[in-house]
Amino acid sequence: MKKFLFESHKVLCLGLFNGFNSLQIYPNIYTYPTIYKKLHGVEKYIYRLKEHGIFNKNMEQWYGAWKEKIKDVDTIMISDGIRGRDIIQFIHKENPSARIIVYYLNSNFSHGRNEPSKYKDLPCELVTFDKKNAEEYQIQFKHYYYPRMETRTFAIDATDNNTYKQDIFFIGEDKGRLNELLKWKEIFEKMGRCTCKFLILKTKHKFYFKHRNELISKPIPYDEVIKEIKQSRAILDFAQSRQHGLTYRPMEAMCFQKKLITNFEEITDYNFYNPKNIFRLSHDNINDLKSFLEQPYEPVDDSIREEYVAANWLDSFFQ
Repeated sequence: MKKFLFESHKVLCLGLFNGFNSLQIYPNIYTYPTIYKKLHGVEKYIYRLKEHGIFNKNMEQWYGAWKEKIKDVDTIMISDGIRGRDIIQFIHKENPSARIIVYYLNSNFSHGRNEPSKYKDLPCELVTFDKKNAEEYQIQFKHYYYPRMETRTFAIDATDNNTYKQDIFFIGEDKGRLNELLKWKEIFEKMGRCTCKFLILKTKHKFYFKHRNELISKPIPYDEVIKEIKQSRAILDFAQSRQHGLTYRPMEAMCFQKKLITNFEEITDYNFYNPKNIFRLSHDNINDLKSFLEQPYEPVDDSIREEYVAANWLDSFFQ
């Protein structure tokens, strides 16, 4: 069994690091998916007042059970679910020698409480999955991982069934992309001569006058998503205009050995990019799409895939 560098450390992971439950086999890794306690009624109202700077004292009373572990670890990793400087200040006060890492899996901050510029003077490392944000805020870039990317055998087993229900599969929330997504679906079907299945999740609190038949009202279980991926030749990755970081879709394609169709311009910067596997909407000829899908997938080298395994991703912070 591979020996990891993080095994010589005690690591506390706060927030939503998907798939980190697989690391619970290591007794030195402590995972807490929620940073703040669940609050209700008056208690929640008081917390909101404090969060917005009114009576902003003793915020630690709202923290989860993880705060009891602070003095027992040497490294704390925090997801961008962080909602204020108080978390880092509290950790540093309780354990001044601990290494604190904040990882951003969000491209759009809108001057919110988790914007990187608000933490740069604190004793912590700021890391992001978004290359443009890394340049803008002068912080470290590190791509994310894919929780299901565990072994080569898993990926091969996932593609044993060559009975395809559709050529192209898309799943994702509307987020203002509905019209563009439906436009591309029509292009794929008419010009690309492809069959498609699109599952577009309604944006909360948005009323839809049309296209209701193309929308789903609630997320579907992720195991169902994987089932659809297995039954498709390709996955559509349709990034939002302000996004410059890698989403799950390209990593799903790599894991399950599926072709990828994408509008993500920076895809060529990643070491798994292969024009025989990845069709760029802004670059490739739509008339070639059908033949692109019919060509065999070229497996990504194991050494590259390994970078997107959760344990290896965590280990990279200690190299």
